[in-house]
Amino acid sequence: MDLQEFKDALARDVFGKTKEEATSTGLCISCGKPALERCYSDAGRREYYISGLCEICFDEITNEED
Repeated sequence: MDLQEFKDALARDVFGKTKEEATSTGLCISCGKPALERCYSDAGRREYYISGLCEICFDEITNEED
């Protein structure tokens, strides 16, 4: 299994779809809502195309407190 296959398998296990499937439909891989409507900065829009996460979901994941 190459790295891309591993990433796709992991995304399917966690989110039910790959990043490519999410971005091709314009939906967030995590919440399933229209992603670009939930991005409020240029950095958030760029991140969506990298991770498939809208900015709100990305912020929730990266700002979790213990």
